[in-house]
Amino acid sequence: MWRTRVSQRLTTRRGDAPVHRRRERIQRPGRGPMRVAYEQAVVHEAFSFKARVLQRTTRIVFKPILMWTPINERAFLTIQRLDALSGRRRRSPHIQFEARELGGVRVESMRHGYGPDSEMTLLYLHGGGFFSGSIVTHRRICERLALKTGATVISVDYVQLPVGSVADSVRDAITAYAALVQESPHPDKIVVAGDSAGGYLAMKVAELATRRGLPAPAAILGFSPLLSLDPEREDKAVTRIIRPHDAYLPAKRLAKIREQWLPEGPAIEGFASPLHASAYIRSPTFFVVVEDEILRPEAEAMALLLSDRGVEVEIHLWRKQVHAFPVLADVLPESDMAIQLAAEFARRAVGELDRQPTVDPDSHTETISAQVPGPAA
Repeated sequence: MWRTRVSQRLTTRRGDAPVHRRRERIQRPGRGPMRVAYEQAVVHEAFSFKARVLQRTTRIVFKPILMWTPINERAFLTIQRLDALSGRRRRSPHIQFEARELGGVRVESMRHGYGPDSEMTLLYLHGGGFFSGSIVTHRRICERLALKTGATVISVDYVQLPVGSVADSVRDAITAYAALVQESPHPDKIVVAGDSAGGYLAMKVAELATRRGLPAPAAILGFSPLLSLDPEREDKAVTRIIRPHDAYLPAKRLAKIREQWLPEGPAIEGFASPLHASAYIRSPTFFVVVEDEILRPEAEAMALLLSDRGVEVEIHLWRKQVHAFPVLADVLPESDMAIQLAAEFARRAVGELDRQPTVDPDSHTETISAQVPGPAA
């Protein structure tokens, strides 16, 4: 089966024999029906005026800033100080907050003001490339998840650059999860979620839970998840059916950022890239990805790998959005819909969805159209 060949090739590591690839017809983003590599993908072709304006503004204004921002300790600290300003935003009056620790890791717990109506606990890991973002910048999406799931949402303040490396971020994430498993009255109803770099950590938690003999998460929610530390490389056996045209992430800077992610010192526990760890992941998985973002191909590849092993996977592909757009919970209607779909997937995974799931009227499934590269003749 061609999917088996994909699974075998995705395990190719640096230093292995080169993978032979056939030429593919690469589609330009936004042209014609969206092509997919995972045949059960749910495609969201329509987009709001707000989404289009935001995407263009991000491409014109913020992407050039990221392209020329220095990648050093001073820049990281400046970005983090700017992120802290978002803490002045008014918190939701419908949410109760509590700051505490899980296994020595600082977290912020949120629940509906009238109390949770779910036994689920959702552990959230924010994105930001391991050097920006925080539990402050991601409060809004956590509040929305708490309201839509009825669960207690716990946002993790894991260590970031320049204080620690990716290995340290992974250590904080699995430490918080292990402590939550120990204290929770329902350890079988813990869902782990994250966006971008937080999606990387969510998948690492799922992998390391298996390696350490901990209960697997009841589900994983990934919003534009980072599934390898070299997503810009095109010499891997990952099917690319659309030309990346990310509105936010400058691919040319990733190699420089990676030097900060992986300094000399302690190695990341388990696989450095979750894409290689699919054999250790058995939790139902939900992905939201943007049509033309850099991280899309590996999200579809992970969906193929997991589904081949019988793991439930639901992946949604959105057109004309920005990277990790569900974080913009109060800005875009698409963000609200994505969070709603993720919340219902989580409730279904823990056996608490007592109604028909929401269906985006502008979405549809798309038949597979990708050709998987075969061996050279």
